[in-house]
Parts: sequence; structure tokens; C-alpha cells
Amino acid sequence: MCKHRVPIVRRLSGGGAVYHDLGNLNFSFHSSKTHFLRATHTDLITRALRSPPISLPDRFGHAPVFRTQRNDLAVYDVHATHASDESVRKVSGSAYKLASGRAYHHGTLLLQANLQRMSMLKQRRNHIASKAVASVPSPVANLVDTFPAHAERLEWPCLFWAIRTEFERMYGASEMVDVDVSYLDARASDGRRQVTPRATYEDMQTWKWLYGSSPAFQVRASTKDVPYDVPLDLVLTCERGIIVRVDAESPDTPTRLAAQALIGVKYDAVAQAPPSRVPPNAWHTHEKLGAWLYRAL
Repeated sequence: MCKHRVPIVRRLSGGGAVYHDLGNLNFSFHSSKTHFLRATHTDLITRALRSPPISLPDRFGHAPVFRTQRNDLAVYDVHATHASDESVRKVSGSAYKLASGRAYHHGTLLLQANLQRMSMLKQRRNHIASKAVASVPSPVANLVDTFPAHAERLEWPCLFWAIRTEFERMYGASEMVDVDVSYLDARASDGRRQVTPRATYEDMQTWKWLYGSSPAFQVRASTKDVPYDVPLDLVLTCERGIIVRVDAESPDTPTRLAAQALIGVKYDAVAQAPPSRVPPNAWHTHEKLGAWLYRAL
């Protein structure tokens, strides 16, 4: 992601990782916690896609876009000849947060996203262990690829009006507000104090939020997978984004000692080759060991 200048964003709702580009629509629904159901607005999206002006056709006796047991939105693969679990392709994932008396549900909708880049950026590292909520791998598809005859109707203006129309069917007439960066400095009351979005916006770009609030995890690296000058097996234990313990097995004593120097170092500094958010001179270790860590992690 650093190499391709894809920014990392960590959302308040937690959950697994999501890839975004301009071919991926984001939606967000806010409601009272009292009336909140996970399926409510997922089903709203499915109805919007099935109704005019988009009018995606049913396939194999099923709705064109349907809700799965995980509350994702899915389609059947464009090349499928019948409905089957093997041909299900995910087109939307969701995340939720309940706070005080409020609830929100936000999700994605793959229209014309760069699926090749998404696959490249979301390669999974099987040697990381954590109690965090993991991303669940699923085959994905773009709606435009699945319904090519409806490509023009699946462009942003048409899709926006379809979702808004379905929203107003449920909730009545609504006001439309175009939001730009000037709204970051808008002030409002949350019932207890005056708040402004800019404070949260800036906090969510800090190292402390992006990495320092991570759940504890362990990561393994071994010369059995990535060659090095001497045999080495490493287990790094990290808390709040910092390496707090190093277990190193190697017949080479200097290498074991060099590995212990990683204690107290920010994990992303050793896992990300420049340009990481932590400058290389902010931590010190053996030059060859550092280069190996960039490859191994």
C-alpha cells in the first residue's frame, strides 16, 4: 500500500479490512438504537437495485442482488448456469456501531472497482495471530461486470437516485445536502458539548489511532520462508503497535542479540519499507536484519 500510495484508514466501527477506490460506492445509514436491525438497510439497497430506474433482472429465480447469512450483499457469477454456493460473489460488505442511543450501518458496493489491485493489496499473512475481528475472504464481483447490459444505469447519478427513492419510500421526503470539506469546521451539539468533525478527522490520521490502538498480536518470521545469512525463527509480540517481546531462535548469538534490540520499536517501522510513517532513524538494528524483516514481514 505504501509503494502504490494507497492510504490506510482505520474506521471507528472496527471489523475486517475493506478496499476502496472510485469504483466502489460507500453508503451509511444512521438511526436510533431502539429501532436498529442489521438487515433493514441492506434490504433497502437490494430493493433499490431491483426497482426502476435500475431494474436489475432476477437470476435463477432469485433477486439479482441478495443478502447472505453474513448480511453481505451478493450476486451469482456472471458465468454461472444455475444458482449454487460456489457461484456466489460478494458485492458489498457491512460494518456497524452502536453508541449511546444511536446506531449506524455502513457498507460498500462494488460497481467498477479495480479487483486486480484489491486482490494484490489484500494478500493474507497467515503468520499473524490476533483476537481482532478478521476479514473473511470471499470471492467478489463488480455489478457492472455481472450486469453489463445495465452498465449505464449502474453509474453514480442513477444509483444515487435509486437509493434515495427507496429511502424516501421507507422514511418519507428527505432533504439533500451536499457535503464538502468546509463541513469539517461545522459546530453542533451532541447534547452535552459543542463538537466539530475536524478534531476527529485529524485524530484518525495519527499513528496512535492507525496503529497504536491495534489489538495485541503476535507475528512470526522465519528464514525457512525468507532466506537470510543464518537460520532464524522470530516471534514478535506487539501491544498497542509496539514490539514488547522478541523470541528469537538462532545458532548465531549476534543475530539473537540484534533481534532483542527490536523491543520498544513501533511494529510498522520494521514491517514497512520506506516510506513508512516511522522514519528509519527512529529505531536501530543490524542493517541486514532490518532489510530481512522488511521482506519477511
